[in-house]
Amino acid sequence: MIESIHIKNSASYGDEQQSLSGLSKHNFIYGSNGTGKTTITKIIDDEAAFPDCSIIWREGTPLEACVYNCDFVERNFNQQS
Repeated sequence: MIESIHIKNSASYGDEQQSLSGLSKHNFIYGSNGTGKTTITKIIDDEAAFPDCSIIWREGTPLEACVYNCDFVERNFNQQS
């Protein structure tokens, strides 16, 4: 389970680190367009692609996450023949 996510220098996030902490098994993230919701899902999906961001896993054990976002839809449903 994810305990916290630390984000900076990605999409709508600047050079001051922002953190999501106190997370539980199920979390709802909502907000206006352009506020960073999709960025959070992209970091969970591929943390290595975001060198200034980090995910803290409970007991230090990363789990395989299945992220259903616009990238997932593009990879799995918008395939060209």
